[in-house]
Amino acid sequence: MIIRKEGFKDAAGIRLVHEAAFEQPNEANLVDALREDEAAQPVFGRVAVTDKGEIVGHVLLSRIHIGDISSLALAPVGVLPAWQRKGIGSELIRQVIEDARDAGESHIVVLGHDSYYPQFGFERAIDYGIEPPFPVPPEVFLVLALERNGLRGVSGIVRYSPPFSAV
Repeated sequence: MIIRKEGFKDAAGIRLVHEAAFEQPNEANLVDALREDEAAQPVFGRVAVTDKGEIVGHVLLSRIHIGDISSLALAPVGVLPAWQRKGIGSELIRQVIEDARDAGESHIVVLGHDSYYPQFGFERAIDYGIEPPFPVPPEVFLVLALERNGLRGVSGIVRYSPPFSAV
């Protein structure tokens, strides 16, 4: 198993991963739409690939804003059902976080399980004055600072790029 940056030729395999992982096409459609939306750029994506070349996992970071401040959204993360619970999703997330950190990004927002994402350093966004644009429990709307004091002066309502409205 290797984890590498996604490439243009990976699109079909990535689509299959998300359709299988979520048992419907919304997340796969989101990935396709984010690739085409200039406002969502840059996009950082990683794939998990078997030694036979099969894509079994995918993660994506895309451009969003917190108020007027540029940020990233972690979504979606998908792993083929037969490959779940083997640490693949966690490693995909770790590596894409490092990609964002290496690129000089300051923070990442995620809507996800409050028992899973804190292992990567995510904290409740509301504790920093960062709010979702829709009603969700505060414990599932999380933010990660990628640098020391990366959330200083950051607050407001998150603005997702238009493709997220379709999910």
